[in-house]
Order: sequence, then C-alpha cells, then structure tokens
Amino acid sequence: MLRTLHSIPALIASLLLVLVALTGSVLSVFPAFERAGATGASGVDVATLAGRVSARLPGVETLVRQPSGTIVAYHMVGSEQRASVIDPASGEAVAAYRPSATQRWLKNLHRKLLLDDPGRVATGVAAAFMLFIVLSGLMLFARRMGGWKLLLGRVRGNTLQRLHNESARPALAGLVLSAATGLVMSLATFGLIPEGGDADPFLDLRPSGAARMALAQMAVLQSVDVSRLAQLKLASPDDPSDVIELETADGAGVVDPATGTWLAYRALDGWQRLHATVRMLHTGEGLWWLGLVLGASSLAVPLLAATGFLLWLRRRQSLPRLANNAPRRDADTLLLIGSETHTTWGFATALHAALTRAGLRVHAAPMNDIETPHDGVRRLLVLTATYGDGEAPESARQFLPRLARLAAGTGVAFAVLGFGDRQFPHFCGYAHQVHDALAATGLEALGETGTVDRQSEPEFRQWCKWLGETLGVALDIRYQPLLPRTTALELVSRIDYGADPQTLTAVLRFAPRAPARGWRTWLGLPRLPKFETGDLLGVVPPGGASPRYYSLVSAASDGVAEICVRRQPGGICSGYLTGLSPGAAIQAFVRPHESFRPAAGAAPLILIGAGTGIGPLIGFIRHNSARRPMHLYFGARSAEDGFLYRDELDGLVDDCRLRTLTTAFSRSADRAYVQDRLLADAGRLRASIVQGAQVMVCGGRQMAEGVAHAWDRILEGSGLSVAQLRTQGRYVEDVY
Repeated sequence: MLRTLHSIPALIASLLLVLVALTGSVLSVFPAFERAGATGASGVDVATLAGRVSARLPGVETLVRQPSGTIVAYHMVGSEQRASVIDPASGEAVAAYRPSATQRWLKNLHRKLLLDDPGRVATGVAAAFMLFIVLSGLMLFARRMGGWKLLLGRVRGNTLQRLHNESARPALAGLVLSAATGLVMSLATFGLIPEGGDADPFLDLRPSGAARMALAQMAVLQSVDVSRLAQLKLASPDDPSDVIELETADGAGVVDPATGTWLAYRALDGWQRLHATVRMLHTGEGLWWLGLVLGASSLAVPLLAATGFLLWLRRRQSLPRLANNAPRRDADTLLLIGSETHTTWGFATALHAALTRAGLRVHAAPMNDIETPHDGVRRLLVLTATYGDGEAPESARQFLPRLARLAAGTGVAFAVLGFGDRQFPHFCGYAHQVHDALAATGLEALGETGTVDRQSEPEFRQWCKWLGETLGVALDIRYQPLLPRTTALELVSRIDYGADPQTLTAVLRFAPRAPARGWRTWLGLPRLPKFETGDLLGVVPPGGASPRYYSLVSAASDGVAEICVRRQPGGICSGYLTGLSPGAAIQAFVRPHESFRPAAGAAPLILIGAGTGIGPLIGFIRHNSARRPMHLYFGARSAEDGFLYRDELDGLVDDCRLRTLTTAFSRSADRAYVQDRLLADAGRLRASIVQGAQVMVCGGRQMAEGVAHAWDRILEGSGLSVAQLRTQGRYVEDVY
C-alpha cells in the first residue's frame, strides 16, 4: 500500500514536479552570484552608511540591503527615480542596479507557473506532493535496506532500482527542506497560516519638531549594524511631518528625524521570524551555500521521476493480467505470491482462475502488499519461491516484517506452497518461515507447508488437489508456464572437455540468429539482449516446462553469449545443450543477477570456482582492463580433462589481468580441494580481507559450503566472519 501511495502522486504530478525542481535549481545559483559580486560593509553602522550616501547622492529616498549584502539606493534624478548599487565604504554609487529579467521570469514560473493565483495553487499542491513522495520514499527505502540504521549501507537490487535509490539518498534531506519550506510559503500566501505582525502598527505617528538631526548622529541608526539592515526609508525633506522608517532583521519601527530616537518599535513576532527563516532556507537568499545544496538536490528530481516511472512500468508489465481479480475489500480468499523472476505467478494465475471458477472471490497480490485481512476473508493462500538458500524473493522481502506489525487474525485459515530446488539444503526454506510466522499470529493452518521441486507441474497439481479436497471445492487447474520473451541464439562454436561422453563439459558460444527476412535483415540488426558477465541465461529445452539457468561468461559487448555446461545424467536441458552442433539455434532469455558483480573500486578480488563455476569468474578476469588485483582458486577433478580455459588463464596471468592462479584437483595424487588451497594461504587471504578484498564464489552447493567453512577458519581472530562479509556485500555467491 505504501508503494502505491508513493507512486500515485509521483505519476500524477511528475511533469509539474520536474518543472518546479529545475527552475528552483537554476534560481539557486543567483544568490551565489550575487554574493560573489557584493561589496562588503563589515563594521559599518546604518547611521554612517546613511550619512555617506546622503552626502554623495542627493535625492536618496530609500536604502535597501539585499540578502546577498548588496546595498541599493533608490534616489531621484530630476523627476526620474533611479536605483544604484552603493559602495558602503564611501557611499558612492558604483553601478546602476538592474534586477535580472531572466531571474524575475524564472521566479514567476517557479512560484506560479506564470498564471497568478491558479499557478500558486498548483505549485503549492506540487510542494505538498513532493513532501509526501519524499517521506514515503524514505520509508520505503528504509524497509528495503532492512531498517533505519542501515540507510547508509550498500543498496541492492537491479540497475534501475539502484539508480533510483542511490540518486534519492543524497538528495533526500535537500528535497524535504525544499518541499516543506515551499509548502509553508504557499500556505502563508493564501492565509492558511498566519503571517504575523499587525497590518499598520505605526499609523499617525508624528515627529517631535521641525529641525532635523544629521543622519550620521542618530543614536538609533548608530545602534544597528548594516549586516542587520533590511530597509531604511528616509524622511522627505519637503514634508515636516514625515518620519524615518527602519526595518531590520530583528524588527521594525519609526524614528524621529529631529531626535534620532524611536517613536515606536516592534520586534518580529514568532510567525514573522518563522516566515523569514523559511524564506531564507527555501531560496538560499542570505545562505548562498545552502541554496546551491538545495539546487543540487533538486537536480535529482528529473532522474528520480524517470527511474520511478520506469520501475512502475516494469512492475506493471511484469505482473500477469489476472482476469476477475476481486477487489481486496470484496474477497473471501487472499492469494499472496512471492516471486523473484515471476515464474511463480504462472502457477498463481492457474490457481486463481481455478478458485474463481469454483465460486470463490479471490484477490491476488504480491506478498509485500500484506495487510490485516478484513472481516469477510476466510482463507489466506501463499505461493512463494525461495531465493538462494532460504532467502525471501524480491516480491516478498517485506512480508515477514510487515506481518509482525499486523493485528492477529481470527477466523482465517491459511495454507503455504513453496517452490524451490531440492539440491539446496534449505529446500523451500522461506516457505517454511512464512508458514511458521503465520501460525504464530494465531491463524489456523489448513495443513503442513506444501513444496514443489524445480517448478514441477505434477507436484503443483497434487497440492491443488489436496487444497480443493480440504476446502470442499473442485479445482480445475489449467496451468500454462509464464516465461519471458525469448531471443533466438545460434551456436557458433563449442569446446569440449572430458573423455566420458556422459559427463563431458562444453563451453558454448551463441550469437544472435539473423532473421530469415524482413527489414532487420537488410540493416543487419540481429542483436543480443543486454546482459553483463555473471547474469543468467535461461533456456527452456524442447518439450520442457521450466527454464534452466546458466551463468554467462561473456557480456553483451563481447558479441556472444558464452556459457559452460556439464552434461548431467538424466539432465534434460544439459543433455540438450551439450548435444547441439554449430549452426543449431535455441530460444533463450536473460535474467539479471545484480547481486553477483565485482564491487566497484580497486580492492582485490578473490575468485573461487570449481568445474563450470569458473565461467563467470574468467569473464570478470577478461574484462579486467584496469589490472585490478584478482586471484583465482580453481578446482576440478583432474588437470587432464577438467581444467577449463587452461591456456587462456595462462595468458591472462602473463597479461597481469590475473595476479595468481591456484588450482586443486580432487583426483590427482594429492586429492586437494579449493578449500585446502585457501587454508594453505590463510595468512595472505586474511590480510587481503582486512584491507577490503571481496570474495566471489561460483560452483556447486557442496563446494560453496566447504569454502564458507574454510573462510570462517581463515577469519578467526580478525573480528570478521563470512556472515558479516555477506552483509557488507563482500562475500557473494552464485551457487547451483
């Protein structure tokens, strides 16, 4: 719900917000320019300044100190009023004062869209929207980071999410200040909050006599430093009843020109001081450096608007169009879905349709949108994948924290179905966590947690059969896999390793297949989808229902999609891929794997892989044109038929893209594993970690567990652990 509330005003007012932000950014530079060109008046009092100016500039009527410190005198020359910039040290007019027409036009556009009151209303609403958007965005960001204490931590997510959040983080304080002060100014303009002060506090005041004292001798004016001056309006020489009006940063009053003392004075009240402070904070007038900070913050608004819109559009496009999705308030059944790649939504769509055909009113939504069920809800069904080894998928990361804050349910039964891979030790681990958390709130469990291995359609149907029998309804399941759009890729080369054809490993290189005909053929436009080394290539074999994922060795800029595949006994997809000949084509798609990337900077990388796990690691080394320190630990069964990329690795060492290469072969004379080599280098590795090195592990689950245990031993006594490094993003895995 909070994400929806954050998005709606942003979408409605995005163009207006961008316009107001950009004009505000441009206006923010004017106070700095004015301050740079201002002539200082340090240590000069208003009496001295007024005496100097009146002596050198006959006909002076008013002295105004601009927020930048510039002194402007308004004076008569004949019948014409002029404005001149004054040198406070001499009282001389040094230049004509001409306010910038561009600045005036920009202010009108920024404050009222050149439309007077309707424009002022629009910009006031924009300020309110901006304040709400920023504060709700801050709450969403805190949730995503795992709490307020982690706001300054490493931002995770895909490229678009990171760009949006990392752009917002440094701009948040400035945007809150700009929006809040702009809203206060708008409310004051329309009288919705008091401006303070009386309308005319100094009416009918008269001087005490006709003879006038010299300005330089007036005690009141001598007591005010020019730095506190706002405006000094001198008494007309032709009107004996006229008085001197003085406005300062502290208050305003009327001075008797005959005695140089106050006739009346009133200090600024609380509302007046508030509005003066708000104006200064919003415009930067008087605090030029703050204006520049706020202007820089406002420059983030166009980027935030663009990335926010793209994120909203991506979410809209990624979710399936569910027919007959009942409104939440009318539903008797809530169906919540947790998915990382939206594959689980395919199963959820089938279940939603079957429950609807059975006469239930079903509302389906991502797990992150959990709310306290209303009185009409009778059942809560959760379908969730498990990301990695027991972690929440993208659309469910806020489910457990939000569930803990909701009121305990009554009269609602629940069931949980998990999707995962049995080769992981914590198979469907997140689904079990969800089941236990729901039970702890007092909801009634319809049964134990159901599980589906590797998107198995038969296992899904079996669970649906149990659910229908438990609910007393017949469920007609019509499942269709929900897959992303695929690209035709043609195998252009392969290199095989291993003597046993049943377990051989192949390095496969694919290029985009040119279309058979059409305008793209004439222009030569077949191209790869965008991807980086370490992303995943999804392949659905002929006759298969679910994709298999392979880590990409190459980046799209290399012009090929390169993967390493080991033929698994009984493996449908691995058998299919390793059986291809050059010229054959596959249908594939790319799944981003943003969490498996080398961290930015020049800190050393410790790369650890076994078997086909070397794939993305050698890709990182190939692209190491900056010669960042990289150290590879590689394990295989034997050097004869399992040493992938052997010759290329030697060349990368010679080229200094790889600093050290350490190998371990489990079927050699010393029967070593990569964790043995790590422990042998414990001292050097511990020192590297203390100095900021990142560890990247790629390969099978058993190998990764052994490596993690070895690192815990290596880090003993250092004050660090694998768990801490994972939290910092310095220990990342691509495990299968």
